[in-house]
Amino acid sequence: MSLFSSSTFCPFCRSHDVVPRSVGLKLFGTLGLLAGTASVLRASIKHLPTGTVSLPGVALSGIAAAVLAALNAGALGCEVGSKAGAQLDRMLLGNRFCQTCKRSFICL
Repeated sequence: MSLFSSSTFCPFCRSHDVVPRSVGLKLFGTLGLLAGTASVLRASIKHLPTGTVSLPGVALSGIAAAVLAALNAGALGCEVGSKAGAQLDRMLLGNRFCQTCKRSFICL
């Protein structure tokens, strides 16, 4: 059964204007994004060259590499978290929202 099945209707008002809420997808995607970005940014900044003799170009290129690595890890974390959240929505939550009467319900 598809998430966007046309046979899903609101049990309160019998409307077919029903959409998935995707709470798990949004929550786990955000958590994955934050966790991936923070962990890689912390590890990258920890290993930046320090000292008074360091050239400004070396420090700036190290910071740029740290930011790019954090963006890459954030995107990967968001993708993994979104997939896990989508499975959680599909298997456990099954939340739907009726746009006509503004109520949420569980579609089994």
